[in-house]
Amino acid sequence: MRILLAGLVGGVVMYIWATIAHVATPLASAGLKQLPSEAATVAVLHASLGDQPGLYIFPYLEGSGSKAMADLQAKRQLGPSGLLAYQAPGAPALMPRQLVVELLLEIGESLLLAVAISAAAGVPRRLGVAAAIGVIAAVSTNFSYWNWYGFSWDYTLANAFTELMKYVLAGVAITGFLAWRDGRARIPA
Repeated sequence: MRILLAGLVGGVVMYIWATIAHVATPLASAGLKQLPSEAATVAVLHASLGDQPGLYIFPYLEGSGSKAMADLQAKRQLGPSGLLAYQAPGAPALMPRQLVVELLLEIGESLLLAVAISAAAGVPRRLGVAAAIGVIAAVSTNFSYWNWYGFSWDYTLANAFTELMKYVLAGVAITGFLAWRDGRARIPA
């Protein structure tokens, strides 16, 4: 029960940090740029994609094998390449459901972190485990996206830092909660 409660506390701390990072700091917009001629570009996207939301990559690798790779390389030599997350018109900018899902995701992450932290003995080791897991979380996606999809370096670093700090701060909260609970358990009634 104490690990479950510690995970809940850590999840709330993760959520608060992520909110602060995205609302009150420039971390959320680091590396993002406005489309030049946004209205014209968006009109072309809407005409082409309509109401078909999705994650689009271009040029698209059609098939497999050396011929498909050669065709892809030729397309990349002649034109631009990219990754596009497209939402159809009418998608809300921020829905309460998205905020709740994000909180639940961070509570889930923090519960897993609490299990890992609870296996370590002592505050320094517990904080070390939290920081190590934070580094793994920060590196595992952000740097691969930089490598494969060309995400900008400042975007990559800002998001990696935000992710790392989620785990460090949740680790501090979980470690503090576990120490507090363990201290209360030793005090005779």
